[in-house]
Amino acid sequence: MGAPGDEHHIALLANETNRVLLRTLHEESGTLTVRELARAIVSNSEQDPDERAIVRQQVSLHHKRLPQLEAAGLLEYDQDRSVVRRHPLAGLATGWQEFEAIDELVSEISGSLHDEDGACSVGIIDDREGVYEYGRELADRAESELFLIYTAADLLDEGCLPHAQRAIDRGVTFHAGARREDVREFFLEALPEATIWEPQVDWLHDTAEPPGLSRLIFADRDKVVVGLWDERGGATDAPGEIGLVGEGERNPLVVLVRDLLGPRLDHLDYQSADFLNDLPFET
Repeated sequence: MGAPGDEHHIALLANETNRVLLRTLHEESGTLTVRELARAIVSNSEQDPDERAIVRQQVSLHHKRLPQLEAAGLLEYDQDRSVVRRHPLAGLATGWQEFEAIDELVSEISGSLHDEDGACSVGIIDDREGVYEYGRELADRAESELFLIYTAADLLDEGCLPHAQRAIDRGVTFHAGARREDVREFFLEALPEATIWEPQVDWLHDTAEPPGLSRLIFADRDKVVVGLWDERGGATDAPGEIGLVGEGERNPLVVLVRDLLGPRLDHLDYQSADFLNDLPFET
């Protein structure tokens, strides 16, 4: 097992679903079926768990999440019996006193990445699923504004839509931008309340090849994940993806994104299809 501060463990523990999973495992005497874990995870975000959502979570647990956490030494997974156990040495190996303090641990790890002036360093998420999960978490945590850019249609995941819709329902201003028409159409159909816009200036190169930008999600102007195409590739023929993560008003990545976007953040409505179509002259 890696040291408690290595990037891989930080990425795993920064994921809210992983923390819910581990906390549930601890609270339920350390042993649960995959089905029980899936229901607990879905119940954490939905008052009335949907059967299809539980089944999707079971598949995700079996194929990805549980093998990752087992490889990191955080649990034991018996695939033949579909039973998950807390790793007997996990607490000792990671320096945790109890799994119920996982949120506190993540806070401490994040705190260890701060410099003396309180500006947090930039974190790394090393796979596409991790970037997806972090983006969903940003949507769930957004309080006033959620701004995003996608450069490729194959990055669009309908599993992210409920998180975006819940943000909109609680009053979060949602802006989705893309230079690709198929990406804009996806958002227009799925989230009609959102402002969908097309960048009118060449500050975003539209490329699906490494090492270009894949996606950008900016929440409340103080939390950001910047996705980059990864030339190492993914599990399929599709290109891989890594994410750069920053949080806090003085975080260097946050400051960079905020400065690069500049006044566009305040005038995105002027680039939306609705606004342009209402103009009394051709654009």
